[in-house]
Amino acid sequence: MTDNFQNKHILFLVPDGVGIKNYLYSGIIKYLRSKAKITIWSPLPIEAFEDVKKIHQIEFGYRQITFKPESSLTRLYREATTYARLKRNTKLKTNPTILTNWRKPGYSIKAKLLYKFAELLGNFIGDDYSKILMYEAKSQKHISADIIKKYKKDFEELKPTSIFITHQRVPGVMPICIAAHKLGIETTTAIFSWDNLPKARLAVKTDNYVVWSHWMKDEMKDYYPEIPTDKVLRLGTPQFEFYLDNERILSREDFAKKYNLDSKRQWICFSGDDIITSPYDQHFLRDVAETLNAEKDTLQIIFRRCPVDFSDRYDEVLKKYEGLIVAIDPLWNIQSETGWVGYFPKYEDVNMQINLAYHCELVVNLGSTMALDFSTFNKPCLYLNYNPSNDMSWSTEIIYNFQHFRSMQGLNAVGWIKSKSEIRQQVLNTLDSPGDIAPDIQKWKEKLVLHPLDESSKHIAKALL
Repeated sequence: MTDNFQNKHILFLVPDGVGIKNYLYSGIIKYLRSKAKITIWSPLPIEAFEDVKKIHQIEFGYRQITFKPESSLTRLYREATTYARLKRNTKLKTNPTILTNWRKPGYSIKAKLLYKFAELLGNFIGDDYSKILMYEAKSQKHISADIIKKYKKDFEELKPTSIFITHQRVPGVMPICIAAHKLGIETTTAIFSWDNLPKARLAVKTDNYVVWSHWMKDEMKDYYPEIPTDKVLRLGTPQFEFYLDNERILSREDFAKKYNLDSKRQWICFSGDDIITSPYDQHFLRDVAETLNAEKDTLQIIFRRCPVDFSDRYDEVLKKYEGLIVAIDPLWNIQSETGWVGYFPKYEDVNMQINLAYHCELVVNLGSTMALDFSTFNKPCLYLNYNPSNDMSWSTEIIYNFQHFRSMQGLNAVGWIKSKSEIRQQVLNTLDSPGDIAPDIQKWKEKLVLHPLDESSKHIAKALL
């Protein structure tokens, strides 16, 4: 055992299952395991990390933790500053869709009252950034001193030299960050996705923030000017590294046999969205199947649902178009009473998703990041851009005006389906001339994600040591 190994101890704080795939299954631990002791803290059970142990051939310390509920004042001030930031960001970017990220829970009178007061306070402080910062500080001051003291004692015993938080959205992590700060332990959080920053979802304050690209670093400067730019680390995201490993790819015949597909037909992927983003996603799938049914002798649709949506809303369409549509469900553990927070991906899901992108000719969806996944194999994406319902509170116009889609301005990065009547011809055109549909997809990806794609794990591991 080297002195370096003895002196370094990285604590991975995994608030929920969504961070396991991108960070713990990636090469980060591979680069750390010979240089540092590793411990994992998470609300998830130890079973969620068995694949991490196997693929990296590593033993690690583990503790299942429970995030304590926030005090009423802590939550009120946090929600008020979230609302204030959304109002500020809306004005800053002249983009009213940013405010659609303010989603009030409707399950109790107490929660409704809290959110009503949060809006009133948020309106009061929203035009003065110093007040937003002041109330964020107030929120932290009302965090239980006993909880902070307990985490501080834990760290004095554990002695981590660095803490890596796999995403920034869970408020229950904040007491841990405060305790670490009191002891001089460096904390780093990943900004989990390219669309997170405008949404005012930075629920933790850390020493460093890992972002995907210059685009996101510039966003951080706009939305959080108080954070020094040298603390915003442009290190990329490891989730695209998996696609560069050819050993993960099955032959077409083996993939077809494994998932009961017809290898003689061309495959297109329909990737589903969560029910909040796309409440009428089942109608989109119906439209795609209905218009392509005439091509069922030569085409097959592979349906991959959103990993956190195992509702029955697609069942009718899947049954009606059985044979044309083959559902290949994400390989996630979903036996959880805590909803998506308790879901976690199995390692096999990585390879399954890679093979989907490799073997399918194209992907169709509503504004999904899967466009970037498929682009790794130069496979085009068609974004659905019409309204399949008469719901006045939801539209694709709202969706595609979300702030993160402004990264596409001036780029022909995806193909567009602007009506149900266009689906068949757009798909056939894409199959016939895939390179003509989205010639700027790689430019868009280079704008959003640090290149080369295979170095993100190494960069992140180095930053944690």
